Amino acid sequence: MIKFGIRQSFDRIEQIENRYADIKVPVEVAVPYYWDIYEPVRAYLGEIAEKIKSYGTEVLSVHAVQAPITDERFRIWGKEIADFAKDLGAKTITLHPNNINKDEEPQKEALRNLEYFTGLYSSDIVFCIETFEGKRRIFTPDETLTFNLPMTLDTSHIKDNEKIWSLLKRYKKNIMNVHLSAREGSKQHLPIDSFCRDVVSYLIECKWSGDVILEYLPEFHDRLTEDLESLKKIY
Repeated sequence: MIKFGIRQSFDRIEQIENRYADIKVPVEVAVPYYWDIYEPVRAYLGEIAEKIKSYGTEVLSVHAVQAPITDERFRIWGKEIADFAKDLGAKTITLHPNNINKDEEPQKEALRNLEYFTGLYSSDIVFCIETFEGKRRIFTPDETLTFNLPMTLDTSHIKDNEKIWSLLKRYKKNIMNVHLSAREGSKQHLPIDSFCRDVVSYLIECKWSGDVILEYLPEFHDRLTEDLESLKKIY
């Protein structure tokens, strides 16, 4: 079964009511993107989760802070995010594969960390590696396949549409989320286009099960709900 939702982020506790109280569609809750903004809210994640639940908001997934997954600190903040997701009733968490001077040891450390969380949460919480193409990413999309890791496929982060099709056809059983938006040249997270609709049609045809999350630049947020409803009509 496919569930459709929109990315809804916050930077401060004071924004929670405005962002989540009156929303009528399912959401991916994105915690503050940068660590220096995330740090002040860390101690209040439990309170934030209770507030969001009190509004009756359906939460499909959580988008984690941008921080390294290649050191032991990930075991601390990753558990915070995992418990936050669990409180919200979400199963999947999207992780950014950080940039690093790559060799085998950082990858091994990241894999050990991910295995640690599998031991803690089994299949109740699943960390998914988001697709970024830079060679310095600790896991490129192809390496995510090689290590058989759960994936969040972001259609804006991959330049070549044929690469997206290849990932979908080869790896769809391990793609947990699709972050859906269009791209044009260097511009990312634009409103969905015909290619995005083709992706959704393919996922429906394949009876794929997971979350499709619309992720737009702020200037296009007024189109999120309308575009979401148009995708649901395909389904």
